[in-house]
Amino acid sequence: MNMNPQPISWESAQTFLAVVEHGSFSRAAIALGLGQPTVSRRVAQLENLLSEQLFRRGKQGAEPTTAAHRLIPAAEQMAKWASEFFRIAHGSEAEIAGVVTIAAPPGVAVEQLAPFAARLRKQQPRLQLEVLSAVAPVDLSRGGADIAIRTQAPTEPGLVAVLRAQSQPVVVAAPSYLATLNTPCAWEDLQWITWTDSFCQVAPRPMLEHAIKNFAPIFTADDYLVQKAAARAGLGAIIVGLPEPAEEGLVIVPMQVQLPSSEFFVVCAKSSQQIPRVRTVLAALQETILGLQGS
Repeated sequence: MNMNPQPISWESAQTFLAVVEHGSFSRAAIALGLGQPTVSRRVAQLENLLSEQLFRRGKQGAEPTTAAHRLIPAAEQMAKWASEFFRIAHGSEAEIAGVVTIAAPPGVAVEQLAPFAARLRKQQPRLQLEVLSAVAPVDLSRGGADIAIRTQAPTEPGLVAVLRAQSQPVVVAAPSYLATLNTPCAWEDLQWITWTDSFCQVAPRPMLEHAIKNFAPIFTADDYLVQKAAARAGLGAIIVGLPEPAEEGLVIVPMQVQLPSSEFFVVCAKSSQQIPRVRTVLAALQETILGLQGS
């Protein structure tokens, strides 16, 4: 076993990625502005270095092997950082421009990041936010996003929690539904709207299942906006993570007990903190979140 493996150059990774993306050595050579023998030689050198076959050659082109598929995410990350190196080296980040991707839970994306994007646009008109609001976590270490808002501290090597904060969830409902209740309410007094069984691990459903014996929601959905629409229609109550409802049509339901606060973290790769546009968004996020904490 080689305890000191030879590092793989960006030139090798770039060539490998080009063959994957274009499906043949000849098309990869054209895209890279190289001769096909050069591309073949680089791939052969990489295969020798890794002791793995990376492509199966055939009449249809070059098909990646299982070993190649394992390398693709890392090669794509190298491509991203090569691009960042080029941009910074040539001063193209001086004006704080480009796209910054933020991954966040659906509720945070709707309630906080959408309004945040509007405010950021006024401050930094050349910056664009891309928000990923899927329930499944995004792998920051492989470039799935620049920034993530998570409910747990990062444990992956290379990631850092830039900010740790808390939010105070509240129960909200349509005024028409609130009028049918005797307040303050106990957990069991309400008809609950929440996530479907396939998303039973997504907050706040675990809290509801813990607080209510034989929990049976009145309505479930796999989409946060659908849940909010059901609440506005008067179907039942929903828990939101802001100090107060973010839009018209919902009012706070007085409860017998205060809901426990929720902890969250603003996370990014340590290396991403040095990218000017990411650093700018992180600073604006911290200012917004700390402003909400103090309000």
